[in-house]
Amino acid sequence: MEAFFVSRASAVERIMLARRALMKEIEGADAGAYALSQGPSLLDKLEQLLFDVRAGRISDFVMPSLSSKVRILVTAN
Repeated sequence: MEAFFVSRASAVERIMLARRALMKEIEGADAGAYALSQGPSLLDKLEQLLFDVRAGRISDFVMPSLSSKVRILVTAN
């Protein structure tokens, strides 16, 4: 598993990008069955993670994803 040390702003940006990509995949006509079945719960996890990271409650997490796992460590600025 890859690990990245990033600022809080960068962590929020990564979560937003993952959320947008998931929304696009869910809404797409050719979305796979797995994405459609896991998408809503994964979307909920990403949204909760977004709130927690923005509020500073979480500084070390594994990015939820349909494919690969990435560990994010938020550095203090």
